[in-house]
Amino acid sequence: MNEKQIKQRWIDIKKTISARPLLAYLTGIPCKEWNLYMTSLPSTDEINRIYDAIQDDRTLKTKRIKDELQNIVGYREAKQLSKKIGVSDSTIREIIQEKKITAGYGIINRLEVFINIVNPDFELSIENPLSKEIIVKDEFDEIIYEIRNISNSLLRESFELTDVAKNMKAKLDWHKEISHPAKGVEYSIKRLNEVQEKISLIYDTYIENI
Repeated sequence: MNEKQIKQRWIDIKKTISARPLLAYLTGIPCKEWNLYMTSLPSTDEINRIYDAIQDDRTLKTKRIKDELQNIVGYREAKQLSKKIGVSDSTIREIIQEKKITAGYGIINRLEVFINIVNPDFELSIENPLSKEIIVKDEFDEIIYEIRNISNSLLRESFELTDVAKNMKAKLDWHKEISHPAKGVEYSIKRLNEVQEKISLIYDTYIENI
């Protein structure tokens, strides 16, 4: 690797460790030298050593997840499971089939939380920053934002319907064609159905079985 690639590798490593601080301990970074490591560029050998340690950690955690997934989900169920976890069904299949032996920490975090819900004996990695409470809050925050957007869209539709009634004709769309006054409401209903499905999915997965 050239100097630029080494520097980028160290930047990536620091981001990873910042998100999971206990990795510093797992990778053997001396506690007393933490600040030095974070504000300087270690030797190439040291950077590669830490990188390899992180890769090994990800591989071990991926195998641990794979062993559990094989017990709770089949190949055909991966697509349905992916909606609950927020991890693509292709990734889940690749982990189960051992085609992906080193998953990223973002994937590991979510899969560990889900497996822990299904099997409480499965403990989360001590440095996993996620929990079911955090996942639910993040997902519901997005849903609340979407609901408010839909609400605003329906409010605009109400004003537009007033104009239709006043002018006795529908408005024109961006293509200068007549737009049916029910079209906007129909689209909002579709969005609301999607929101309803998301709420049910999150509730059924992370809350109902508490």
